Amino acid sequence: MGVCSFCEEVERESYWKSYCEDCAMLRRMLVLHNPSKCVEILKRVLIRNEQQITNKIKIELKTPLADDVADYDKPLLRSAKPTK
Repeated sequence: MGVCSFCEEVERESYWKSYCEDCAMLRRMLVLHNPSKCVEILKRVLIRNEQQITNKIKIELKTPLADDVADYDKPLLRSAKPTK
C-alpha cells in the first residue's frame, strides 16, 4: 500500500489515504484545534526544561530505594549479635 506521508514508518490506512491511523488522528486534532495551542500542549507535556530535570533527579534521590542502597555500604559481620 505505501507508508504514511507524515511519519514515514507505518503503513497507510488504505491506498487512497495519505496517513496512518495515528497520524490521521493527529491531523484531525490540528484541524479541530488551533495548531499553536496543540504545539504548546505537547511542549508542556512531553518536553522537560532544566529545572524540571533537576527537580526529578532530587525527588528520585530522596526515594526509600536510595536509603536502602546506602545501607549496603555498611559491612555485615556474622559475629555481630542481633540487638533486642
